[in-house]
Amino acid sequence: MEISPKDCSCSNCPNRWSNFNNLAPAELEIVCQNRYEAKYKPGETIFKTGSPTSSAIFLVSGLGKVYLEGIDGKNLIIGIAQPSMMIAGPGTFIDTRHHFTFTALTDVVACFIDLSILKGFIHTNTKFAEGWLIDISKKALEGHYRLLNLTQKKMPGRLAESLVYFSEKLYKNSEFDLPLSRQELGDFTNMAKESVIRILKEFEDDQIIEMQNQRIRIVDKDKLKLICNNG
Repeated sequence: MEISPKDCSCSNCPNRWSNFNNLAPAELEIVCQNRYEAKYKPGETIFKTGSPTSSAIFLVSGLGKVYLEGIDGKNLIIGIAQPSMMIAGPGTFIDTRHHFTFTALTDVVACFIDLSILKGFIHTNTKFAEGWLIDISKKALEGHYRLLNLTQKKMPGRLAESLVYFSEKLYKNSEFDLPLSRQELGDFTNMAKESVIRILKEFEDDQIIEMQNQRIRIVDKDKLKLICNNG
């Protein structure tokens, strides 16, 4: 981890959290004076389950994985963090502890903002408070539907859904580098690494995708979505 000097750029940051648009210039200046940036290399842990939640985290650049640490070292990746998202879990308002682990997938620049400052705005700025509730609600809904898909879809459907997510939501391109290893892709889709490798090969044999190491090109998105939707 490398800590950078604190230079305020919240007002013109292209990747700032959308809810900061609900802050007045004076409030945004307070945010600027209570933040710092840190750089992480792939694989470095940004925070770990059980650690205190003293700051909200926002990615300036890069990608990270948010995951639950399970039994016998088996993890479940519950989300991929990208710029403009706020990373702060339910422990923020319950026990001031993190209940998941957050690790860099790529080179990451992370912005840390003192949570006590942001919590203060909840009491003084109703639009900001509503924006935070909307953010929490959206994440809860995504979590509910993701849980439903992980428990009810068959393995090809779960993997197809992940590839569609990477293509349409994360990269907005039919060709991309997988941000996850085969093992991590298994942790993301709740299946064994061997099953991930087998199904990817089946997709390739059926000319749905083309693969070269981590590089994926979706050749037949209609068929991939059909598998995704039918589970």
